[in-house]
Amino acid sequence: MKRLFVIVSTVLFVLVGGLVVGSSTAQASVPRYSFQTEDGKWDGEIYNPNKGSDIQIELVSPIYLKTSTGSKKLTDYSKIQVRLVNAKTGNTTVYQSLAGGKTLFTGMKPGKFYVDVIDGYSSGKVKGKLDIVFMN
Repeated sequence: MKRLFVIVSTVLFVLVGGLVVGSSTAQASVPRYSFQTEDGKWDGEIYNPNKGSDIQIELVSPIYLKTSTGSKKLTDYSKIQVRLVNAKTGNTTVYQSLAGGKTLFTGMKPGKFYVDVIDGYSSGKVKGKLDIVFMN
């Protein structure tokens, strides 16, 4: 049992060490997040260590509109918007359009930010995946 604990601890140490080394690059992507609008949950998070850094939000195809009659694959993202919410202060950015599949928040302050995705559809909810890319 003790040997199993040592093996598991070693594996976890190596994995955590790899994450720390991987995040020191000039441009690093945090893990991919699944999101669904109107579910009351944050759609991702990122920690920005540097004042004035940029954060890019990118949709990952396919994105679906879920309605009471089924799901439809979206190719037009013009009704999808995103904002960042400071985890400590609650301050928010303005919503920005994801019409082109991505948007860039520039000159962000240091801190942890939550991602909030909304849609302009009255007939359903948007569901998909997104990447949050920290840009130095």
